[in-house]
Amino acid sequence: MNVAVATEPVRTRRPARAAVVAPVTAAVLLSGAMVAHRWVPGSAGSVLDSALPWLAAPVLVLVAVAVLVRRPVLVAATMVPVLVWALMFGPDLADRAGSGPHDLRVASLNLGAATVEPALDPLVSAAPDLIVLQEVTAANRPAVAARLGDAYPFQANAGTVAVFSRLPLSDTEPVDIQIGWTRALRTTVRTGSGRVRVYAVHLASARAGRTAERNRTLTALAGVIHADPAPCLLLAGDLNTATTDRHFDVLAPLTDTQKEAGAGFGFTWPARFPLVRPDHLLQRGMTTRRAWVVDAPGSDHRTVLADLGSCEA
Repeated sequence: MNVAVATEPVRTRRPARAAVVAPVTAAVLLSGAMVAHRWVPGSAGSVLDSALPWLAAPVLVLVAVAVLVRRPVLVAATMVPVLVWALMFGPDLADRAGSGPHDLRVASLNLGAATVEPALDPLVSAAPDLIVLQEVTAANRPAVAARLGDAYPFQANAGTVAVFSRLPLSDTEPVDIQIGWTRALRTTVRTGSGRVRVYAVHLASARAGRTAERNRTLTALAGVIHADPAPCLLLAGDLNTATTDRHFDVLAPLTDTQKEAGAGFGFTWPARFPLVRPDHLLQRGMTTRRAWVVDAPGSDHRTVLADLGSCEA
């Protein structure tokens, strides 16, 4: 008697394995990139530093893959980069604004090629006491002075950076950041609670593979600031450096106002879809009550603002 035996085609396990192995490998690489990003040398390391918050995108893709595949090992592996990212950047997503009166409201903007009036209007509407501008050139300087001169009678200029203030300024002088021409100044603003030393700066540009000049100007600036004995100090401007960039550490222990009292990352460039934050307001000797960002129509940067408490020194 012949017995018919039903047989099934042999299924290869390779596609199933690939569906797990590839995402697990990606999860390991992403976790490693976040944890050990400072081990990547040179300009490539600076680029990775600046892109760190955006590693959330591939992490979310991995989460979606894990949900679809439904393999325990993949789910467990995916949780590693999720936790690493959350520990590194989760606190930045919260609204950290505090309460209490502010002693000084400051704004900073790189004007770029913007038409002056529409770019400055949202900034002026925020009613800052102190405005720091970069890319103030011979071409746009008259329009800037016409827009701000009446409301901000106290002014300081050096090269392409300028400070406009409602409050008296004194001791203004250019600062050498080793860029070859003047793109930094320092001045002192007299607030209701005391004097604050203000540095208005535009550091050298940085591009992928070309960060040496930026790093040199950043180091020069840090040396000047560390040598400044002023108990209350504000650094404002386009530093062409993300807060996650390893070279940003030379400015420690200045406090980043966005991290202290902002909501989210406060990205400012490029203005249409901000990816990084090269524009900064850093302080020492004060408390940041609130930090935020507003549009500057026509500029490729957005405006950064902060409310600072009284000088605590």
